[in-house]
Amino acid sequence: MATKNTCSICLNNFTKPKLLPCHHTFCQQCIDDLIKAHAHFNKFNCPTCRQQTEVPSSGASQFVTNFYLEDDDDDRQYCIKHKKKEIQVYCRDCRKPCCSVCVIVDHTGHVLADIDDVDQEMREIVMKLKTESEKKIKQLQKHSDFLKTKISDMNNSCKTACDKVQKQIDNICEKVRKIGGTIKDDINKIGEDENKKLTKLVEDDNKMTSTMKEWCEYSDRILQQRSIITAVDRHGLTDVQTKTDQKISTNLHESVVRHPYYSMVEVDCLKRLLGEVQVQTFTCSFSLNQLRISRRCYSGVAIIQGLSWRVSVLNDSSLLYIGLTWNEAEDKTIKTITGSYTVNLLNINDESKSLVKQDTGTRIPDDVYAGVFIEWGKKNGYIDDNMTFTVQVTVHITDKERY
Repeated sequence: MATKNTCSICLNNFTKPKLLPCHHTFCQQCIDDLIKAHAHFNKFNCPTCRQQTEVPSSGASQFVTNFYLEDDDDDRQYCIKHKKKEIQVYCRDCRKPCCSVCVIVDHTGHVLADIDDVDQEMREIVMKLKTESEKKIKQLQKHSDFLKTKISDMNNSCKTACDKVQKQIDNICEKVRKIGGTIKDDINKIGEDENKKLTKLVEDDNKMTSTMKEWCEYSDRILQQRSIITAVDRHGLTDVQTKTDQKISTNLHESVVRHPYYSMVEVDCLKRLLGEVQVQTFTCSFSLNQLRISRRCYSGVAIIQGLSWRVSVLNDSSLLYIGLTWNEAEDKTIKTITGSYTVNLLNINDESKSLVKQDTGTRIPDDVYAGVFIEWGKKNGYIDDNMTFTVQVTVHITDKERY
């Protein structure tokens, strides 16, 4: 009959006790034998609760060791310096557990504390650090999912643009097929560059997530011990705290994504037979904290059809005003432009509730238009956990007036 210290599979004392995700413990070899006999599609059921568990790549050895059971034969804690002496008190001045010899030799006159009290204090600290790490992991995973959505949107934009190119190519003679292929390459190059940028961000998120998970596993191993003072002392509490001091604000920074757009033209000459590749849509993010410091903020510059565009946000008392403007052209002879312009304040919970302002007409440089208003009190749904909101802009120019 299995007892507290025996494995319910082999009914012997635990040998290398391993803890399954369902919190039931078995010998490492017993789990390996169970996997060989009963694993199906790389999964097996816990013999106690039948919960399905995925087989680790390295087998049962990869499960967390149940240190509590592994060390159950001897509950005593021994001094690192004096191996045969039991720990009796904790020196708060030196932040070290001490035996009776240590107290006399090294800690006379120091502030000493009960070992159990300090054990509980450290346990609470480690639990708090682990909770913070788990919160960061969730933020990183959420941001990674968001980036993957951006990659999908980018792929869809590239496909739509390439489809338009193909339709235009089919309307002209074989002589210009090579030109069409070149333009598609340009579009895909934009998509490739953006994909590489976003994929790198996903990899950074995954790397940071992996680091935080390793720390959580390390925390679990510490917390499963009968006492964690010796383990924490071996590495130093400051070192333990450093392990979770991972700044993820850089990872969560919203990246500006450029979407390719193919603009077809009337076939009037060989040079303009296929038109040109354009980036028609771009996104940008703003921080509410920054707006509390500066009344007006601007996005980075996006080049669309040879013109410099940017989004401006004005903090006007109870309102936020978001507008679009262009202020410089590569062709200095351009006086005005005519086209359609869309500013979209994205709702992170429901895309159908996004605030969209469309505008058309002729515009001069530095003229702000296609503005979106939102009251400060109604900003919920548009602001993420990092106190930022995202704006998407689409520009389609139909005519340019020159001097």
